[in-house]
Amino acid sequence: MIASIVLPVVLVVVLLGAVAALIRRTRKGGTRKALETVALGLRAVAEGRPHGTRPLPEVHAVFYSAQRLTLRLAEADAPAPAPWTADVSGKEWSVEPASLRRTGNVGAGHTHPYSLTVTLGRHGDDRVLVDLSRLAGTIALTGDNNDVLRLAQALITELVSGPVGLLATVVLVGTAASPSVTDGLGARSPRLHTADTQGEALTCGPSEPSGPVPPASAFQTRHIRHDRATVATGSPSRRLFVVTAAQFRNEKWRDTPLRGTDTLLVLGYIPHADWQFQINADGSLDTGRLGLPIDTHTACFS
Repeated sequence: MIASIVLPVVLVVVLLGAVAALIRRTRKGGTRKALETVALGLRAVAEGRPHGTRPLPEVHAVFYSAQRLTLRLAEADAPAPAPWTADVSGKEWSVEPASLRRTGNVGAGHTHPYSLTVTLGRHGDDRVLVDLSRLAGTIALTGDNNDVLRLAQALITELVSGPVGLLATVVLVGTAASPSVTDGLGARSPRLHTADTQGEALTCGPSEPSGPVPPASAFQTRHIRHDRATVATGSPSRRLFVVTAAQFRNEKWRDTPLRGTDTLLVLGYIPHADWQFQINADGSLDTGRLGLPIDTHTACFS
């Protein structure tokens, strides 16, 4: 009697595990395909605006669905390079994913300077991505500690293992490099570095690009000295530093002059952050003055 009961229970458990594994593989496959399409689209932007011609656009946000890939630009910029099409305002470029896959190669192609573009979450049927390198200053990720940790891990994992961030470097500094953070990452990658101190962190990654310092942009803050759009054209490499709120205060990161291609993500609340991302209990993300609605943040479905 007992054996006859236990066997069906075991079979159900095994079946549920197999279904769960299949769902995870399907999600990963869908995520990979989406990010490959985004990478192709961004490379098409860079290839359509070769160095020395018109400057590359500043991308406010990227929206991906199975039917459409759309760039929302910071300023009007038309005409768009093929295969992109600009709308009447010139502030949105769109392309069909199938068109990109027909004309591009996922494993090769022109590099692009948007390598810190990462998925914040979903709004409706769209995957919403933001180029963190366009957000000058400090980005504070706030909310429940566990939610902050999960979302940070999801963002870092995508950047260091996905096809969009091939030229991105992520540096976990001090307590942000502890096992509580690193053990939850979905990938190990040469793009991921750890450092004990601020001084050590600033030596990680690609060297400073050479050339004249361009004029200030609309995204400039008091400690950024480069025009991100112009630097982007010459140097597609990017660095994201990740620190905890306590380390941010203790090492005086606010007063640290960063390169125009550097971005700083702070785990936890800090006063007067340039950008505030608040994780809500229902899984949504309030992006503050960035103004992008996120119904479900990326750690909930990645």
